[in-house]
Amino acid sequence: MNLLTKLGVIVATSCSLIACGGSSGGGSKDATTGELTSELSIPFIARAYDTEISCGAQLSGLGSDAASGTIRGFALYIHDVVLINSDGTELPLSLDDNDWQNSGVALLDYQDKLDNCESDTAKPTNNMLVGSVQGDLVNVDRIRFTVGVPSELNHEDITAAASPLNRTDMHWSWQSGYKHLRMDVSPDGGVMKPDNTTATTWNIHLGSTACVGSPQTGETLSCGANNRPTIELDISDIANQQLVIDYGKLVENSALMTDQGGAPGCMSGPTDLDCIEVFDALGMGLGENSDPTEGQTVFSVESL
Repeated sequence: MNLLTKLGVIVATSCSLIACGGSSGGGSKDATTGELTSELSIPFIARAYDTEISCGAQLSGLGSDAASGTIRGFALYIHDVVLINSDGTELPLSLDDNDWQNSGVALLDYQDKLDNCESDTAKPTNNMLVGSVQGDLVNVDRIRFTVGVPSELNHEDITAAASPLNRTDMHWSWQSGYKHLRMDVSPDGGVMKPDNTTATTWNIHLGSTACVGSPQTGETLSCGANNRPTIELDISDIANQQLVIDYGKLVENSALMTDQGGAPGCMSGPTDLDCIEVFDALGMGLGENSDPTEGQTVFSVESL
């Protein structure tokens, strides 16, 4: 298996703040209609408190047991990105099609080495949304987006999907669909399981659950819990700000060195005790098929 097949993506230059110029905006008017199109790049920085996420980074002070450790995987899908003006007007962000964005869905990926960070071989990463909106950015004061793959794409054939929806490491099954978010960390000393054996990794795999129906045979499919948090943040200057994903906040009240049953960490199941604090941090109710909730602590905005 070659490198491109293994990754499930076409290798592209990693999009960094320096290469992409941060949250940048540029505009042009249609000569016929006079309508303004504003181009925009929005960086998403991933950290665990003050430590930037990468395969070589030593994370510390994680969770209720102040665990230290390293990542094994760290990626999430995002769709339905909307900028909101001060008067409430919504400006949907039309995502460009590239190796990291397709069909209105973007993949943010911070794992920069192959094989769950065990390899010395570099893997491309992406921390940027790139697209355009119809309108001016001057009055924008909020941004809204949804984490995950939308329901209309969530149960498609991954073998026929274009990048980034062809990633096998971000997919569960036909019926359950994609892992909307995957953040795997190996705590130093391991994870103690209820049977007194030790696991190496505490995982967060956010995805839809309680799904019924078979998309392979054309049946209508529905999921009891979609588990797609919608995030809305205040912004003051979109061209000079970046969004932050804080893993430290995500697991702040979780015990990473102790598993409470089932697969170590949170697998999104409605009875998974390790999901309660994770879902709270994302502003969701465990096992509830609800729309945007309140009180999330994971995502924030800061100046470049």
